[in-house]
Amino acid sequence: MTQNKKVWNANKLKIWQSMIALIMLFLASVSAKSAVTDKLNKVGEGTMSWMFINIYKASLFTFDGAYQVNDFPQALSITYLKNISKKRLIEATKDQWLLQGYELAQVKPWLNLLSKIWPDIKSGDNLTFYLETSSKAIFYYNQKPIGEVSDADLVSAFIAIWLSDKTSQPALRQQLLGESK
Repeated sequence: MTQNKKVWNANKLKIWQSMIALIMLFLASVSAKSAVTDKLNKVGEGTMSWMFINIYKASLFTFDGAYQVNDFPQALSITYLKNISKKRLIEATKDQWLLQGYELAQVKPWLNLLSKIWPDIKSGDNLTFYLETSSKAIFYYNQKPIGEVSDADLVSAFIAIWLSDKTSQPALRQQLLGESK
């Protein structure tokens, strides 16, 4: 086989791998409405980007498709578009809580709990936070339950990362709430 043919075959393989990765990503985003959220209606969705890099696609679901703070059930479904280690996910969550005004002493126990629940994230993985009530929520990883939270303050603080007026991503908040595209 000539060198040109080898290069062409290698490029052809890379193209096929890229196409398969895009298809898998599309299927992951389509399946964001899964068994966890199939009885709920989408309120809105948006993509979190940082410096022109798409990090994840998030969707908010409620029973009637309209968001009310204390109306349950609710679900925040996040499909990741890049790999993120559990350590980095915990650190980002801590940063968001501190930004919103929570004290480090208050968030440390929450972070310890989340570090026992969350896995490392790969591109295409889905993490869903399903709020049954104001004090009970379940984390799902790729549509399988991985941990329960029974702390009203933690439940409220976690969803506030995206839905609070103090969020670091106000445009994403508006998209999730169906207020803008």
